[in-house]
Amino acid sequence: PYGRHLVYSEGEKTEPFYIENLKKVIKQNQKDKWSKIIIEVNPESSGKDPLKLVEFAEKDVEKKRKTIDKIDHVWIFYDKDDFSKDNFDNAYTKIIGKNKNEYKNYDEEYTDENGTRWHACWSNECFELWVLLHFCFTDSALSRKQYIPKINEYLNPKGLSYSKNLPKLYDILSEHGNINEAVRRAKRLDERLENPNVKENPSTGVYIFLERFNQFL
Repeated sequence: PYGRHLVYSEGEKTEPFYIENLKKVIKQNQKDKWSKIIIEVNPESSGKDPLKLVEFAEKDVEKKRKTIDKIDHVWIFYDKDDFSKDNFDNAYTKIIGKNKNEYKNYDEEYTDENGTRWHACWSNECFELWVLLHFCFTDSALSRKQYIPKINEYLNPKGLSYSKNLPKLYDILSEHGNINEAVRRAKRLDERLENPNVKENPSTGVYIFLERFNQFL
């Protein structure tokens, strides 16, 4: 009843592990009633720069359309990292541009001509911004290396330590952080941007993914 979601990630471990953990929680909570929620993570998409990741997703979606009746949503997770600003900004524009005003899905959201809604789950500077927002609000333009010590300020007292290959990151953030506050803080950062199409540091669109699934978690 909630459709098929394809997920593509530039990150090789953190985002895929996080999403796989989230999938397990949905399955446990909803049991057979929501068994048709299908989230597929494509491991071949990891390690690509943002624009190449979008191109890979486009080709993979077209290939899957030949064997899958309906693809309801496509989610693309990517970080700014050391990629060029133009590359990062153009990836967002390309993803959002696939949703056309003349097409809508059952939720009255704009989609492509095949009824697929495309979502940009950017992070500038990195996915760890989303992790930190579970514990506090920050509007400082931090580097990737600065995030982990700040996250560990909250996890270390609980006997935990953050790393990029945590298999149960969603569970940890759910138990020790605050998901609703993370969503609120991420939206606050997004709303502060002078140009909504230019995702400056710090900002992240991962909250869009969590807003979609939070009712099932």
